[in-house]
Amino acid sequence: MSYSGEDVLKLVGMTYDAALDESKWESFITAFANAVDGKSALLCSVDYDAGKASFNASYGFDPVLHESYVNHFVHLDYFATFFNTVPLNTVETTENSKFALIPSARKKTEFYNDYLRASDSEYAMGAAVIRDGNHMVQFSALRGRSATGFDADQMNLMSLLSPHVARAVQVHRKIHSITVEKEWALGALDQLRLSVILTNISGTPLFANRAAEVLLAEGYGIGTRQGKLILSNLSETARLYKLIDDAAKGVPGSTWGGDMRIALPGGECLHCVVTPIPLEFTARWNIGLASGCVAVFLSKPGGLQLPPQRLAEMYGLTPAEGRLAGRLAALRNVLQAADDLCISVHTARSQLKSIFAKTGVQSQSELLVLLATGTLAHCRSGKSV
Repeated sequence: MSYSGEDVLKLVGMTYDAALDESKWESFITAFANAVDGKSALLCSVDYDAGKASFNASYGFDPVLHESYVNHFVHLDYFATFFNTVPLNTVETTENSKFALIPSARKKTEFYNDYLRASDSEYAMGAAVIRDGNHMVQFSALRGRSATGFDADQMNLMSLLSPHVARAVQVHRKIHSITVEKEWALGALDQLRLSVILTNISGTPLFANRAAEVLLAEGYGIGTRQGKLILSNLSETARLYKLIDDAAKGVPGSTWGGDMRIALPGGECLHCVVTPIPLEFTARWNIGLASGCVAVFLSKPGGLQLPPQRLAEMYGLTPAEGRLAGRLAALRNVLQAADDLCISVHTARSQLKSIFAKTGVQSQSELLVLLATGTLAHCRSGKSV
């Protein structure tokens, strides 16, 4: 049977729909199988040397047979020679001995008798669409024993579709890679104690890490109104937006944005740093911002709340020494720390001497600098002990 241009374009369009949404590969494979009168069809990733395989999408296959192929029959697959050596997008069928063993030979194999016959896959048509070292992606259609082999028109349709399938798979991999990279980066920001807000030029938050989410929810010096950042007074809000605007536009002389202090109740303040994120970086994550993206970093100066158990693990302290180090980081005073922990000052000073020896510092001020600049000071902690 011959295929109209409209039939081909519809199938080509489905490959690129699948590039953007991997759940649509099943729809494409199903439509392709029906177009070539296939009992089944599949898109499969295989590394014959490593004996590894995974099914990107399939139609008409029993999942149990998929599992048996992945766990065993991939090692016995006599199509391997063809897929490993044929030029990409070259379509062949089982009638060609380059694609499969001649009938008398293949019918003696375990792969044919225990896998292909079990799935009623007597006739096959396939092409390697991607090959990266030993890893490849195969595009195939199959028919049962009661049918006949695939004809020239059906092979031609697969030949027309194969390059598009290859490009669609590559586009999907790129999108997936970018998505994973973005999730890793944003996940790393989530681990910081420092509040981080990514915003566009209009001051609309695009992302807030966990520390920033808490800050914004509490409205502690900074919050949101109608989806945009707002501070406690108009003049500070105007200054923040000036920094955001300058950083996003890359105003000459403002190569990194700027900083400011945000007043809090009781005379305290938040330190705020605004810095641009380069356009090429946002483009890498497919964030379409014509004027770039801006990062707002917020921190409250003062004592640190460090987890005693993790301090003990990091510096080799006893549990009691970890608790004292944690209280010193928060209070900066041995007397107050001893009182909070319900221990004597003598005990506290004895533990502090041991902490000095284990951390390699010579004084309490050096210890506080060490704790304030260490990894735990910047990373969000779990439950404090």
